[in-house]
Amino acid sequence: MAEQLGKDTGCARGKGGSMHLYYPEANFYGGNGIVGAQVPIGAGVALAAKLKGDGTVCFAMYGDGAANQGQVFESMNMCALWKVPCVFACENNLYGMGTSTDRHAYVNDFYAGGTISLGLLVDGMDFLKMPRGGPLGQALL
Repeated sequence: MAEQLGKDTGCARGKGGSMHLYYPEANFYGGNGIVGAQVPIGAGVALAAKLKGDGTVCFAMYGDGAANQGQVFESMNMCALWKVPCVFACENNLYGMGTSTDRHAYVNDFYAGGTISLGLLVDGMDFLKMPRGGPLGQALL
């Protein structure tokens, strides 16, 4: 948490934010400096969980700026096709890389996942609703 809070005791001395966090002992594979590049990594982690048969589910987080990236759609497609335990969570703050979603996306319902997967909308600004999103996302698998 020190890195996330910008503290000098963080793994990148508080300067890296979420892009430099990695803690495999807790199955946390961090962020990435390339928009949306963490999504295929999440799909791979989920595929490994399926092959191991350990019953775990991977949550692949991405922002609305990455929602129309090809690698995101490819990852969703592969996970749906192979029945891989991966929940794709889009953190939509209405601005992708500083550009309003109305200006960078024809369809703004990123939670719907196009025609590839089922979707779930959870209000990330409502502290009481957020904990319910994870189990509901797992139930969609």
